[in-house]
Amino acid sequence: MAGAASEDDAVSLNVTPLIDIIFCLCIFFICSFHFKQLQGKIDSWLPKDRGVNAGPAAKPLDDEIRVFLRWRNGATERAFGAREAANADELEALVKAAWDDRAGRDKETSVVIDSEPAVPWRDVIDVLDRCRKRGINKVEFAEPMPTSR
Repeated sequence: MAGAASEDDAVSLNVTPLIDIIFCLCIFFICSFHFKQLQGKIDSWLPKDRGVNAGPAAKPLDDEIRVFLRWRNGATERAFGAREAANADELEALVKAAWDDRAGRDKETSVVIDSEPAVPWRDVIDVLDRCRKRGINKVEFAEPMPTSR
């Protein structure tokens, strides 16, 4: 019998409760273990013409209207996508035209304001106010790019 004292041993030790406690501790630590969550994810677009779901994409990727604000030579430069806007009124007209074109097709369309940290807040708020004035309520702010030091 395991753990039974023999006549030759002066000190006997019953190891059955010790093994039970070790198994209980192992079960406790296994059940309470949490896997580390992913710190971020990588967006990737795979080809749609091959594989299991061959065919065109169900939804186009242009579901946002992006406005860029950059601080250059003491002034704010405004751009809509790749198009430079001379002033705030021209930028407002470009955003409104794009909004009217895309919002009717897709309810997920949003205006994203992508601004450098050096741009004065009055210029960022001006773009936001002009969007609200035109009835564009779905406005988001892009996360700023990390600055190199």
